Amino acid sequence: MKIIANPRAGHGKGDKNVAQLACIIRRRGLDCLPVLTEYPGHATELARRAAEAAEPRLAVMGGDGTVGEVVEGLVGSDTELAVISVGTGNDVARSLGLPLNDIEASLDLAIGGSVRAIDVGRERDRHFISVLGLGFPTIVADAANRARWLKGPPAFFVSVYKGLYRLRPVRLVIELDDRTLEMESVAVMIQNTPYTGGGLHMAPGAQIDDGLLDVVIVDDIGRLNLMLNFPKAYRGRHLDHPSFTLHQSRTVRITSPEPMPKMFDGDLIGTSPLEASVVPRSLKVVVGSSSANGG
Repeated sequence: MKIIANPRAGHGKGDKNVAQLACIIRRRGLDCLPVLTEYPGHATELARRAAEAAEPRLAVMGGDGTVGEVVEGLVGSDTELAVISVGTGNDVARSLGLPLNDIEASLDLAIGGSVRAIDVGRERDRHFISVLGLGFPTIVADAANRARWLKGPPAFFVSVYKGLYRLRPVRLVIELDDRTLEMESVAVMIQNTPYTGGGLHMAPGAQIDDGLLDVVIVDDIGRLNLMLNFPKAYRGRHLDHPSFTLHQSRTVRITSPEPMPKMFDGDLIGTSPLEASVVPRSLKVVVGSSSANGG
């Protein structure tokens, strides 16, 4: 089994994680081959080659961004994806009930776990496994990716409060299957998984194989109101606040007065307008026998 490993994942711990992975493989005499990524998009190229070669199973070691790159190369293929999660957010692994920042346990699961078919989101010619964000989520993701002295959920928590001064509402037209919303909004999160942002339970009822996207919209909530209510999102209680609404849809189209950055699984790529849809059960992932059901 090949393991695509990102030596830059985990805010400076990538090289250490790669060394630990190699040590475990040698010590246990495992038939695993680590392949290191060298530049953005390399993981997609490596995954696509694996799918074209009909490799039965491929592992990825890194954060949600690296996992997203590999998904781009595997979606729609028969190659199974195993996740060794050692990044900043780890929301894909968290949503699937996989080990977090535990290379040995993740490797055991990658080798011996069972397989589950899950949905993937698609935005034009690009896919996402966890979240596609517009507005404030792009500010938070950018700040978390730049953080060097924090990692994991604290990096996202601090990035939210650091980014509050850049919070501004934008007039959006949001089309969801059979209805259209026109509103002032500071954030839209199109969720395939229940978790995002390093453990925010943003879409508590999301199921990763139900053929639906969970769309969380935040209206013109204001800085102070968001600051006071943001911690509730870790418990999935933010939806009690009237500024947060959740909709389920198979398709989402969003237009804005000016181009806005889009965030795919933690990475900023492209700008609005946005046209997303769900691709049902198009990815095979390796999970444990007690894997979370996506909620």
